[in-house]
Amino acid sequence: MIVCAGNGEDFAFAKSIGVGLVESAMRLSQICARESVDSIIFIGSAGAYSQNTHIFDVYIADSATQIELAFLQEQAYTPLDNHIQSDTLNMLVSHETLKTLPPKAVINSSNYITTDTHLAARLSAAGIMLENMEFFAVMSVAQYFAIPCVGIFCVSNYCHKDAHTDFINNHSRVKQILIEQSPLIHHIAAIIARRDDKPIAPHKHNNHKDMP
Repeated sequence: MIVCAGNGEDFAFAKSIGVGLVESAMRLSQICARESVDSIIFIGSAGAYSQNTHIFDVYIADSATQIELAFLQEQAYTPLDNHIQSDTLNMLVSHETLKTLPPKAVINSSNYITTDTHLAARLSAAGIMLENMEFFAVMSVAQYFAIPCVGIFCVSNYCHKDAHTDFINNHSRVKQILIEQSPLIHHIAAIIARRDDKPIAPHKHNNHKDMP
């Protein structure tokens, strides 16, 4: 099953589950409880914590964190596990097929968008590359229902003071790139559902210019 946030980030081949951690968790849980779901592929835009990452690049993820900026500033703590590492790709995808997929990234999720470059740099230094509001919730639901799950993301902006403006300017192109990746997305869904693992021709994932 392929899912997306919706609310402006909609795709004809994906079910919309809502924006942010709460709405996406609720709606995806409802779907998984009433339907037979053998895999979950979440697709969407993502902000980059480091400018070493290029706008419009495509990444795949099976690892997510939920780290708030106050935690980095030592102004908050959590008693909850804030990292999910499913290792779905290594467990279910052959080495030969992995070589044809986009590069892997760890995704951080929050209901808030990072605009402080210093804090973004700290997340990047910790090995967390991208920010997406829903993915940690999606991974949490998949873990609860024991459904293999990965995310595929296209970088829409950097996490800095102009993040929202960059997102608005680049969003249409990001959606088009993800639409162009739909054969790959469906293939990965079949692989992790254990229906197919035949290598496919390498896709052009990260050859896009930084600006439209």
